[in-house]
Amino acid sequence: MHVYLRDDPVALEIREVDHEGLLPEEAELIPVAFYADGNDRPSFRALLPPETLTILEEALQSPVQLGLLAEEPEEGAEIHAMVGLSIPVEQLPEGVAPSEEDEEGGDEPLEPWQSGSSGDAWRGDDADPEDGPRTVMLAFAPLVRLTRRFPDDFGEELADLLESALSGATKPSLQARVDRMLGGP
Repeated sequence: MHVYLRDDPVALEIREVDHEGLLPEEAELIPVAFYADGNDRPSFRALLPPETLTILEEALQSPVQLGLLAEEPEEGAEIHAMVGLSIPVEQLPEGVAPSEEDEEGGDEPLEPWQSGSSGDAWRGDDADPEDGPRTVMLAFAPLVRLTRRFPDDFGEELADLLESALSGATKPSLQARVDRMLGGP
């Protein structure tokens, strides 16, 4: 798994969007769009459960550090990434943060976000876990890139994908696929 963290914090606003045609009436998911730094075009879209939306609304009261999580696809394949929010473990609500019991080990293997690591393992072996607070990445919105722009540098690809999304230059994946099929941009 590759992780790209953007250095500069971003001010995000969440707006609920019309769900007609997206979800059955009885669905418990809420369709939302995220707008970065006052842009009038959405940066990300997602269908979220109310609990996640509550956590995000609280976290987005001030600018946040965003990142992308993605597996590098085979040559020519689409890139499927998740936008995530880097949150210090101490700021997570009760029941969401990994407990000391989870970290000390139990019968089941721990997920990477529960392992007690600093969350900065992607930076390499020379990263000091004492450099900052322990963080987790709360993934909340999918991003898809149909055609790679940087086939030789996946890190640059993720950085460009996130910056494109923040500027509002992305389309919903279904719309992008239809445009590609019809020969559009």
